[in-house]
Amino acid sequence: PMKKPAPRAPGPARAASPVVAADADRPVHGGAKDKKEMVNDERPKAARARGPAARIAAQGEARRFDMDEDGDGLRDQKQIAGWAPVRVFPVPEYPKAYDGPRTDFRETIYWNASVETNKDGNADVAFVANDAITSFRATAEGVSAGGVVGGGESTLPSKMPLALETHLPTEVTQGDELRLPVTLTNETDGDLDASLDAHFGAAFALASAVPEVERASGRWQGGIDHLRLKAGEKQTVFYALKVVATSGEADVDFALQTLGLKDELHKKIRVVPLGFPIEQSASGTVSKKAPARQELDLAGALPGSVTAKITLYPSPLASMTQGMEAMIREPGGCFEQTSSSNYPNIMIMSYLGANDAANAALVAKTQTTLDHGYKLLTGYETPNKGYEWFGKTPGHEAPTAYGLMEFADMGKVYDVDHKMVERTANWLMTRRDHKGGFARSTEALDSFGRAGEDVTNAYIMWALSEAKRTGGMETELGAQKSLGASTKDPYLLALATNTALLAAPGAGETGAMVARLVGLQGKDGSFTGAKESITMSGGESLAIETTSLAVLALIKASPKSEFEPQIRAAVDYLNKKRSGYGEWSNTQATILGLKALTAYSEHSRQMQFDGTATLVINGKEAGSITFDKGRKEALVWDTFASLLTPGKNVVEIRMAGEASLPFSIAVDFRSARPASSDKAKVAIDTRLDKASVKMGDAVKLRAHVENKTAGGLPMTLARVGIPGGMVFQTWQLKELRDKGLVDFYETRPREVVLYWRALAPNAKKDVEINLLAAVPGSYEAPASSAYLYYTAEDKAWTAPVKATIDK
Repeated sequence: PMKKPAPRAPGPARAASPVVAADADRPVHGGAKDKKEMVNDERPKAARARGPAARIAAQGEARRFDMDEDGDGLRDQKQIAGWAPVRVFPVPEYPKAYDGPRTDFRETIYWNASVETNKDGNADVAFVANDAITSFRATAEGVSAGGVVGGGESTLPSKMPLALETHLPTEVTQGDELRLPVTLTNETDGDLDASLDAHFGAAFALASAVPEVERASGRWQGGIDHLRLKAGEKQTVFYALKVVATSGEADVDFALQTLGLKDELHKKIRVVPLGFPIEQSASGTVSKKAPARQELDLAGALPGSVTAKITLYPSPLASMTQGMEAMIREPGGCFEQTSSSNYPNIMIMSYLGANDAANAALVAKTQTTLDHGYKLLTGYETPNKGYEWFGKTPGHEAPTAYGLMEFADMGKVYDVDHKMVERTANWLMTRRDHKGGFARSTEALDSFGRAGEDVTNAYIMWALSEAKRTGGMETELGAQKSLGASTKDPYLLALATNTALLAAPGAGETGAMVARLVGLQGKDGSFTGAKESITMSGGESLAIETTSLAVLALIKASPKSEFEPQIRAAVDYLNKKRSGYGEWSNTQATILGLKALTAYSEHSRQMQFDGTATLVINGKEAGSITFDKGRKEALVWDTFASLLTPGKNVVEIRMAGEASLPFSIAVDFRSARPASSDKAKVAIDTRLDKASVKMGDAVKLRAHVENKTAGGLPMTLARVGIPGGMVFQTWQLKELRDKGLVDFYETRPREVVLYWRALAPNAKKDVEINLLAAVPGSYEAPASSAYLYYTAEDKAWTAPVKATIDK
């Protein structure tokens, strides 16, 4: 019933006590446990394990724990037989006066560790269902007086006398047209006259004031105030809607009622603009003596598609938090990407501790994110130990070393599994080739795009030195000294110099390496000319990674500020290359950039000042922000997009006071033309095998990705856009991975992200994604793109696919 009864208390415990649970047969919100259910589950940990033996054993453990109050483990059998306290599954309280929409979709609705049976072994239990119109699987497990274990399962439906249900796309595009189906069900044994109210947010325009109603006996047009629902009948009402908003979230509300019965639903749909995404960004440092002035060209921006954000970074903490949020916007499916997205959380916790900058809310949020990140990271350990980009055997030496460095830093602020860390370090030591480097498995799965031997060895040794794991590695350290004395590659030299400064800071060879590194700096403060990095990045990304490593080395070598001009110039370069949302090019560049700027902040210990920052758009003031000395949080303007006009715009930031702050500007908009880079090394094309289908039909989306070069490429990904009324099939994506057609996949509301560790020369990849036509209407997918993950600035785009779904 819609009016939920007060929950009944479970009966008293008895010697014969089956464990009974009821779980939703299918998840309502994806496959994850509902947060409320997870919080309320107070069973002993073992009792949440699968299987009757585990649950019953846990029940006994709980009883022994509760009974053995003095801790001596001795209680006579008479006492135990007389008393058996057990944990009670919490039941949500439903106020009798509640008359709102359905919101409770817990997956587990009942669990009772002690159910009394009669002499025939039968028992009755009562529980409160959740709000889902679904079926539940009920499981009973128990032990007889003779110690025999038994169990059984059954299903039971959860129905309402009067119910409505609708399936909405998770996301739509401006201009999409929906035929939104709303199913009405009369579960009573009598006819009902009902009314249906529907309210749609400003994002939608209702194409017809009178919806079309489909009955089992045929279609008819009728008003929504008088719907005749026969006993046991289902009707489907279709609302013709057009998406008129350019972006944001759209509200959808339905209410069905008759004769005191009522059902309501409230849902949201995300709206994204049409066209190809374009990002204009700028960054640098602003002060009273050096105001910032940037020209941004918004030519071709589609109306209503412009969003803009300006961020000033008064502290390393602001850089860390903004950098972390920026990385979350991008795909992050492999070990290195997940590690890098988690690293800022470690930096934040370390910074707060080292600077006595307690912030309870930030600590709680960061701790929660660290918990989640740590669990994800440890899941990439291979069965044969060591870590690999996607957790597949064999382990890979470079990401394992990176992980070891991260775990060492994490161990300062988080309870890391030390056995896992030692296991990882020991595995890496077994990969030494006893010639000064590390062996690389011939089974390694990234052979086409992986970094060369010198880069891999230098990166591993730098990570080990940062993790303080170079004891007894004289041969390997000697090889790095030799490399530092001979190489002209700034990336290699920066790695070798960092290693030497940590292992032998006072050695003459180390000083010589520092001097050679300084000599490779360009006039703009950057360190360019490297052949490759450990992630095989290129272009600007490679320069940022190299410059960041050089800054870290020069700061280690400059306790008395011998190289202050060189450090300052390199930091200025990094500040100018920061992307609009606070990150640098790719995940590896972002982490190295954050490490470099944080180290510089500690090194320079600049005076902090009060000040006022003023934003000026096309010569007109758009707002000011006054900040106090010691402010940790970023300064943000994000409501000025409406002041920008098509064509060229001038954005200025003026500073009053003595403060000097890094800044970044991000302006996003949509264009009818793709911004494919002429430096892109891959191409992509996407097609639907049928542009017009019926609701419930299957359709294939074919993605073709091609290596345009005669050389091997490192990690490559394709972001494939899905039309709004269609849904991908997760089981089929898993099958693509298991068959080796892709190395990994990731999903977003209307996007499937496909990963390949590497692409062979001239390789062509054809992948079919199975889609299901779910919601009638006409839809345009987001544009699809492909690029090398660690050279993300050079993307290839293809036109979005379009689909029409009929009833």
